[in-house]
Amino acid sequence: MQVYVFKTEQDVDTYVGQQISTFIQDNDAPVIGFATGSTPLGAYDYLIDSYQSGKTDFSKVRAFNLDEYVGIEKDHPQSFARAMKDYLFSKINIKEENIYSLNGNAKDMTKECKEYDQLIINNPIDIQILGIGMDGHIAYNEPGSSFDSESHVVDLHPESIQSSLDYGFTKIEDVPTQGVTQGIKTIMKARQLIMIAKGNKKAKLVERMLYGPVSEDFPSSIIQTHNNVIVVLDQCAAANLKEETYERR
Repeated sequence: MQVYVFKTEQDVDTYVGQQISTFIQDNDAPVIGFATGSTPLGAYDYLIDSYQSGKTDFSKVRAFNLDEYVGIEKDHPQSFARAMKDYLFSKINIKEENIYSLNGNAKDMTKECKEYDQLIINNPIDIQILGIGMDGHIAYNEPGSSFDSESHVVDLHPESIQSSLDYGFTKIEDVPTQGVTQGIKTIMKARQLIMIAKGNKKAKLVERMLYGPVSEDFPSSIIQTHNNVIVVLDQCAAANLKEETYERR
Protein backbone atom coordinates (compact mmCIF):
# COMPACT_ATOMS: atom_id res chain seq x y z
CA MET A 1 0.00 0.00 0.00
CA GLN A 2 1.21 3.48 -0.89
CA VAL A 3 -0.02 6.38 1.24
CA TYR A 4 0.62 9.87 -0.11
CA VAL A 5 -0.09 13.06 1.81
CA PHE A 6 -0.43 16.39 0.01
CA LYS A 7 -0.59 19.90 1.42
CA THR A 8 -3.95 20.87 -0.05
CA GLU A 9 -7.12 19.32 -1.41
CA GLN A 10 -6.26 20.77 -4.82
CA ASP A 11 -2.95 18.92 -4.77
CA VAL A 12 -4.84 15.71 -4.05
CA ASP A 13 -7.21 16.36 -6.95
CA THR A 14 -4.35 17.10 -9.34
CA TYR A 15 -2.46 13.94 -8.42
CA VAL A 16 -5.48 11.67 -8.81
CA GLY A 17 -6.49 13.34 -12.06
CA GLN A 18 -2.97 12.94 -13.43
CA GLN A 19 -2.84 9.26 -12.49
CA ILE A 20 -6.11 8.51 -14.27
CA SER A 21 -5.48 10.64 -17.35
CA THR A 22 -1.98 9.20 -17.81
CA PHE A 23 -3.34 5.66 -17.56
CA ILE A 24 -6.01 6.44 -20.16
CA GLN A 25 -3.42 7.95 -22.50
CA ASP A 26 -1.13 4.91 -22.15
CA ASN A 27 -3.73 2.16 -22.64
CA ASP A 28 -5.87 1.14 -25.60
CA ALA A 29 -8.98 0.00 -23.72
CA PRO A 30 -8.96 1.49 -20.21
CA VAL A 31 -11.71 0.57 -17.77
CA ILE A 32 -12.25 3.02 -14.91
CA GLY A 33 -14.55 2.68 -11.91
CA PHE A 34 -16.05 6.01 -10.91
CA ALA A 35 -17.31 7.07 -7.48
CA THR A 36 -19.93 9.74 -6.86
CA GLY A 37 -20.05 12.20 -3.98
CA SER A 38 -18.04 15.35 -3.37
CA THR A 39 -14.65 13.74 -2.73
CA PRO A 40 -13.58 12.99 -6.33
CA LEU A 41 -15.10 16.07 -8.00
CA GLY A 42 -11.80 17.98 -8.12
CA ALA A 43 -10.15 15.03 -9.84
CA TYR A 44 -13.02 14.97 -12.34
CA ASP A 45 -12.45 18.67 -12.99
CA TYR A 46 -8.88 17.77 -13.88
CA LEU A 47 -10.11 15.11 -16.33
CA ILE A 48 -12.46 17.60 -17.96
CA ASP A 49 -9.63 20.12 -18.35
CA SER A 50 -7.37 17.40 -19.73
CA TYR A 51 -9.94 16.53 -22.39
CA GLN A 52 -10.73 20.13 -23.28
CA SER A 53 -7.03 20.92 -23.68
CA GLY A 54 -6.64 17.97 -26.06
CA LYS A 55 -4.41 15.90 -23.77
CA THR A 56 -6.76 13.01 -23.00
CA ASP A 57 -9.07 11.10 -25.34
CA PHE A 58 -11.91 9.30 -23.54
CA SER A 59 -13.44 7.67 -26.63
CA LYS A 60 -12.11 4.21 -25.72
CA VAL A 61 -12.75 4.45 -21.98
CA ARG A 62 -15.31 2.15 -20.42
CA ALA A 63 -16.77 3.51 -17.19
CA PHE A 64 -18.46 1.69 -14.32
CA ASN A 65 -20.35 3.51 -11.58
CA LEU A 66 -20.05 2.15 -8.06
CA ASP A 67 -23.59 2.44 -6.72
CA GLU A 68 -27.07 3.92 -6.99
CA TYR A 69 -30.23 4.65 -5.03
CA VAL A 70 -33.00 2.08 -5.20
CA GLY A 71 -36.40 3.24 -6.43
CA ILE A 72 -35.45 6.14 -8.68
CA GLU A 73 -34.91 6.32 -12.43
CA LYS A 74 -31.45 6.82 -13.95
CA ASP A 75 -32.46 10.28 -15.18
CA HIS A 76 -33.80 11.38 -11.79
CA PRO A 77 -32.05 14.65 -10.79
CA GLN A 78 -30.57 13.01 -7.67
CA SER A 79 -29.59 9.66 -9.16
CA PHE A 80 -25.88 8.85 -9.17
CA ALA A 81 -26.06 8.00 -12.88
CA ARG A 82 -27.42 11.48 -13.58
CA ALA A 83 -24.83 13.08 -11.30
CA MET A 84 -21.97 11.43 -13.16
CA LYS A 85 -23.47 12.35 -16.52
CA ASP A 86 -24.02 15.99 -15.58
CA TYR A 87 -20.70 16.51 -13.82
CA LEU A 88 -18.28 14.50 -15.94
CA PHE A 89 -19.49 12.28 -18.75
CA SER A 90 -21.35 14.99 -20.68
CA LYS A 91 -18.18 17.10 -20.68
CA ILE A 92 -15.78 14.56 -22.16
CA ASN A 93 -15.92 12.44 -25.31
CA ILE A 94 -16.76 9.13 -23.66
CA LYS A 95 -19.22 7.06 -25.68
CA GLU A 96 -22.63 6.63 -24.06
CA GLU A 97 -22.62 2.90 -24.79
CA ASN A 98 -19.42 2.60 -22.75
CA ILE A 99 -21.00 3.97 -19.56
CA TYR A 100 -22.36 1.32 -17.19
CA SER A 101 -24.40 1.87 -14.05
CA LEU A 102 -26.69 -0.12 -11.81
CA ASN A 103 -30.38 0.45 -12.46
CA GLY A 104 -31.93 1.22 -9.09
CA ASN A 105 -35.40 1.02 -10.58
CA ALA A 106 -35.07 -2.43 -12.15
CA LYS A 107 -38.03 -4.76 -11.65
CA ASP A 108 -35.75 -7.65 -10.69
CA MET A 109 -32.89 -6.29 -8.61
CA THR A 110 -31.30 -9.71 -8.12
CA LYS A 111 -31.06 -10.14 -11.87
CA GLU A 112 -29.79 -6.57 -12.27
CA CYS A 113 -26.98 -7.18 -9.79
CA LYS A 114 -25.92 -10.47 -11.35
CA GLU A 115 -25.84 -8.92 -14.82
CA TYR A 116 -23.77 -5.98 -13.55
CA ASP A 117 -21.23 -8.28 -11.94
CA GLN A 118 -20.99 -10.24 -15.19
CA LEU A 119 -20.33 -7.01 -17.09
CA ILE A 120 -17.44 -6.29 -14.72
CA ILE A 121 -16.09 -9.82 -15.14
CA ASN A 122 -16.18 -9.26 -18.90
CA ASN A 123 -14.59 -5.82 -18.54
CA PRO A 124 -12.14 -6.00 -15.61
CA ILE A 125 -11.74 -2.62 -13.93
CA ASP A 126 -8.22 -1.22 -14.17
CA ILE A 127 -8.55 1.65 -11.69
CA GLN A 128 -11.33 1.96 -9.12
CA ILE A 129 -11.76 5.37 -7.50
CA LEU A 130 -13.01 5.19 -3.90
CA GLY A 131 -13.93 7.44 -1.00
CA ILE A 132 -14.61 6.57 2.62
CA GLY A 133 -18.06 7.18 4.09
CA MET A 134 -18.65 8.68 7.51
CA ASP A 135 -19.47 5.23 8.90
CA GLY A 136 -16.49 3.61 7.18
CA HIS A 137 -18.38 2.34 4.16
CA ILE A 138 -17.05 2.02 0.63
CA ALA A 139 -19.59 2.46 -2.16
CA TYR A 140 -22.82 1.57 -0.35
CA ASN A 141 -21.32 -1.36 1.52
CA GLU A 142 -22.45 -0.34 4.98
CA PRO A 143 -20.92 -1.65 8.24
CA GLY A 144 -21.64 -5.36 8.51
CA SER A 145 -21.47 -5.97 4.76
CA SER A 146 -19.80 -9.25 3.89
CA PHE A 147 -16.34 -9.10 2.38
CA ASP A 148 -17.55 -11.87 0.05
CA SER A 149 -20.46 -9.81 -1.24
CA GLU A 150 -21.04 -9.16 -4.90
CA SER A 151 -23.39 -6.45 -6.16
CA HIS A 152 -26.47 -6.28 -3.96
CA VAL A 153 -29.25 -4.15 -2.47
CA VAL A 154 -28.54 -2.66 0.95
CA ASP A 155 -30.52 -0.79 3.59
CA LEU A 156 -28.85 2.58 4.03
CA HIS A 157 -27.62 3.56 7.48
CA PRO A 158 -28.84 6.85 9.00
CA GLU A 159 -25.44 8.48 8.35
CA SER A 160 -25.70 7.68 4.65
CA ILE A 161 -29.26 8.95 4.44
CA GLN A 162 -28.32 12.16 6.23
CA SER A 163 -25.32 12.77 3.97
CA SER A 164 -27.61 12.49 0.94
CA LEU A 165 -29.03 15.88 1.83
CA ASP A 166 -25.76 17.30 0.50
CA TYR A 167 -26.59 15.96 -2.96
CA GLY A 168 -29.79 17.78 -3.79
CA PHE A 169 -32.54 16.23 -1.71
CA THR A 170 -34.50 18.97 0.04
CA LYS A 171 -35.73 16.92 2.99
CA ILE A 172 -34.81 13.68 4.69
CA GLU A 173 -38.15 12.09 3.81
CA ASP A 174 -37.28 12.30 0.11
CA VAL A 175 -34.06 10.31 0.42
CA PRO A 176 -34.33 6.64 -0.62
CA THR A 177 -33.75 4.23 2.24
CA GLN A 178 -32.06 1.60 0.09
CA GLY A 179 -29.14 1.57 -2.30
CA VAL A 180 -27.72 -0.91 -4.77
CA THR A 181 -23.97 -1.26 -4.88
CA GLN A 182 -21.03 -3.15 -6.19
CA GLY A 183 -20.13 -5.60 -3.46
CA ILE A 184 -16.82 -5.59 -1.64
CA LYS A 185 -15.69 -8.73 -3.47
CA THR A 186 -16.56 -7.00 -6.76
CA ILE A 187 -14.63 -3.85 -5.84
CA MET A 188 -11.59 -5.81 -4.73
CA LYS A 189 -11.27 -7.38 -8.18
CA ALA A 190 -10.11 -4.04 -9.61
CA ARG A 191 -6.46 -4.09 -10.62
CA GLN A 192 -5.79 -0.89 -8.69
CA LEU A 193 -7.68 1.04 -6.03
CA ILE A 194 -7.27 4.78 -5.49
CA MET A 195 -8.73 5.79 -2.13
CA ILE A 196 -9.22 9.54 -1.65
CA ALA A 197 -9.91 11.32 1.64
CA LYS A 198 -9.85 15.01 2.48
CA GLY A 199 -10.55 17.21 5.48
CA ASN A 200 -10.48 16.99 9.25
CA LYS A 201 -13.75 15.08 9.44
CA LYS A 202 -12.09 12.12 7.71
CA ALA A 203 -8.97 11.97 9.95
CA LYS A 204 -10.25 9.44 12.49
CA LEU A 205 -11.85 7.38 9.74
CA VAL A 206 -8.60 7.24 7.78
CA GLU A 207 -6.71 6.23 10.93
CA ARG A 208 -9.14 3.38 11.54
CA MET A 209 -9.12 2.33 7.89
CA LEU A 210 -5.33 2.08 7.72
CA TYR A 211 -4.32 1.05 11.25
CA GLY A 212 -7.34 -0.75 12.63
CA PRO A 213 -8.25 -4.41 12.25
CA VAL A 214 -9.63 -5.57 8.93
CA SER A 215 -13.26 -6.01 9.85
CA GLU A 216 -16.67 -6.12 8.18
CA ASP A 217 -17.75 -3.65 10.88
CA PHE A 218 -15.57 -1.09 9.08
CA PRO A 219 -15.79 -2.04 5.40
CA SER A 220 -13.11 0.32 4.06
CA SER A 221 -10.50 -1.53 6.16
CA ILE A 222 -10.55 -4.22 3.45
CA ILE A 223 -8.25 -2.08 1.31
CA GLN A 224 -5.38 -3.15 3.59
CA THR A 225 -5.53 -6.54 1.86
CA HIS A 226 -5.44 -5.32 -1.74
CA ASN A 227 -2.11 -5.78 -3.53
CA ASN A 228 -2.24 -2.48 -5.44
CA VAL A 229 -3.79 0.42 -3.59
CA ILE A 230 -2.88 4.10 -3.40
CA VAL A 231 -4.31 6.19 -0.56
CA VAL A 232 -4.28 9.89 -1.40
CA LEU A 233 -4.85 12.34 1.46
CA ASP A 234 -4.55 16.00 2.28
CA GLN A 235 -2.80 17.04 5.50
CA CYS A 236 -6.06 17.33 7.41
CA ALA A 237 -7.23 13.81 6.58
CA ALA A 238 -3.77 12.47 7.51
CA ALA A 239 -3.64 14.27 10.86
CA ASN A 240 -3.78 11.07 12.94
CA LEU A 241 -1.26 9.07 10.94
CA LYS A 242 2.31 8.28 11.91
CA GLU A 243 4.76 10.06 9.63
CA GLU A 244 6.79 6.92 9.02
CA THR A 245 3.74 5.26 7.43
CA TYR A 246 3.21 7.73 4.60
CA GLU A 247 5.09 9.78 2.04
CA ARG A 248 4.73 13.54 1.81
CA ARG A 249 4.23 14.88 -1.70
